[in-house]
Amino acid sequence: MPSYPIRPTFPIDVRSPSGSVRVGRQGTAVTLDVVGGGGTDGQVTAGQFFAALEALRPGASAIVQDAVPSDPGDAVNRAYRTTAFITPDCALLAFVRDTLNLNVVQISDLLTAAALQPK
Repeated sequence: MPSYPIRPTFPIDVRSPSGSVRVGRQGTAVTLDVVGGGGTDGQVTAGQFFAALEALRPGASAIVQDAVPSDPGDAVNRAYRTTAFITPDCALLAFVRDTLNLNVVQISDLLTAAALQPK
């Protein structure tokens, strides 16, 4: 059975719903360019979070660290040691918010600043 090359008729709608892939055409070829970086989908890492916290409130990281219970079985201790990504509903963010008495605007500013930190 012979095989025939597929010759698409342009325009082909192959838009990326996330905007992470840019599709183009170069001659008769279709080009795909990945836009942006890593595979974390804009998630804020704990390292970025604490870097932003320290930049916005010097000494705050030490206050948070001192407030973490020493019991390794405690939920806050586990969250402090094992949280990889900070989300609005994670236990670590709630603990930091309560420990430093931060309001909603300050948390929002902190997460925005953290997203701008290098990974």
